[in-house]
Amino acid sequence: MTASKPPRPNASVSDLLDAASQLFRATLLKCLPFAMVAVLCLEIPNLYWVASGHTLSFGLPSDSNYWLLAYPASAVTAFIVSAMMLRQRAFASGATIDFRAELGAAGRRLPLVLASWILAQLSLFVGVMLLILPGIFLLVCYVVLLPVLLFENLNPYTALVRCIQLVLPHWWKVLATIVIALLVLLVCTLAAAAVLSILAALLGGPGAAVQAMVAAVTIGIWAIGCVFLSALALTLHSAASSSA
Repeated sequence: MTASKPPRPNASVSDLLDAASQLFRATLLKCLPFAMVAVLCLEIPNLYWVASGHTLSFGLPSDSNYWLLAYPASAVTAFIVSAMMLRQRAFASGATIDFRAELGAAGRRLPLVLASWILAQLSLFVGVMLLILPGIFLLVCYVVLLPVLLFENLNPYTALVRCIQLVLPHWWKVLATIVIALLVLLVCTLAAAAVLSILAALLGGPGAAVQAMVAAVTIGIWAIGCVFLSALALTLHSAASSSA
């Protein structure tokens, strides 16, 4: 990562957050369209469920149509997020940004990404069953999984092992970085929700126009968060790889 300031191998938590923030700010406008589409794709099953007269307040739906939409929607989301991360990495390294090349590379890596994601979920399930702590340990390690899959030529199992090898020497530092980043995103989301509630009250309640505005702003906030978390994963992968 050279076009944006790369983290040092012994970077502190504040250094990692600063490097991720720099990459986020530099690539936000270039990656936001990807992130918006990714968020919309991920919401397709929920939109179907709500449009069919149901609510999401009582846990995961058991309707087969919901899950028939959820699985391909998740796959498309993984494809788009991969292309977005490839764009961020190209910008960070000073390479030329090429939309077709990004989509092509993301498409070629998609089977590997999906297989690794399934294997990661299985390992997390086993880890949670083993007194929860092993699952938390693996969850932190897997934050660099997508960069490992996109930028290192590894099979699914080796990719998961590589994540553990990269993160293990810096596990507490990575955990602290993730927690602080998520807290910042949570505060920003709550602040935006408060502003939207005030605007809705001023505009006369939850009309169709107000609901549409709230939905659009919510998707925008999630998309911005997606770009930031992608930049954070790239930063953590870069720092861990340089010190490995």
